[in-house]
Amino acid sequence: MNFDDAIAAHIKWKVRLTQFIDGTSAEQLKSDTVCKDNLCDLGKWIYGEGAAFNSKPHYKDLVSKHANFHRCAADVVKKVEGNDKTGAKSLLTGQFAVASKETVTAIMELKKEAK
Repeated sequence: MNFDDAIAAHIKWKVRLTQFIDGTSAEQLKSDTVCKDNLCDLGKWIYGEGAAFNSKPHYKDLVSKHANFHRCAADVVKKVEGNDKTGAKSLLTGQFAVASKETVTAIMELKKEAK
């Protein structure tokens, strides 16, 4: 797992969601898929070979923060699905932004422990 790539991929979610809200995205995001924390590369690693780190204190934190990140991203998508772009933008700059920061921090902490 390249932790830096995982950080970059999760930071890019803000751009992906912003484009989705604005209707400029080529992606058709679905809330029932976005909410799943085991489909992205980081999630596959967490539940696959990354499970070898489950004794590390920050592994469990990463699992929790990453799952919350995907729930928050899905909530943004749900707002768009319900034609509530204002609500989606509010979540994006509120709960999603917090979850994104917490996830990136958890990745960085586990990266330190993994060395």
